[in-house]
Amino acid sequence: MTQFTSEFRIEWAHCDAAGIVFYPHYYTWFDQGTERLFTEHRLSYPELAEHFGISGMPLVETGASYKAACRLGTLVRVTSRLDEISGRTFVMRHRIEHADGTLAVEGFERRVMVREDSDSRSGIRAVEFPEEIRRRLLG
Repeated sequence: MTQFTSEFRIEWAHCDAAGIVFYPHYYTWFDQGTERLFTEHRLSYPELAEHFGISGMPLVETGASYKAACRLGTLVRVTSRLDEISGRTFVMRHRIEHADGTLAVEGFERRVMVREDSDSRSGIRAVEFPEEIRRRLLG
């Protein structure tokens, strides 16, 4: 399926006192990868709202497996891939590698697309994954 890859260098603000990436940053990078993949296909958050009435893509499940520490100054590559679309949910897979290709972290996000719904207690409701969005992402 479709994917987006970016590279950057680990900065001090990403690290704990030992110079190792503090784990919540991986989830930020996962989220950014998802957003960048969608934006690359003309599906930014403003475009989703304007053209499809989608008010967000909240998480319903996440996870990560840590293989090799990322440290201050390390160049990393983050690849985010749309892995599965099933009814109302979709799964993003994320892979963070060191510049030499060593796997550092693998993670996933299960998300839903939602629209505002004043009748719902939460104010939103999950919707079926729109066919036009599927077509844009999968070509």
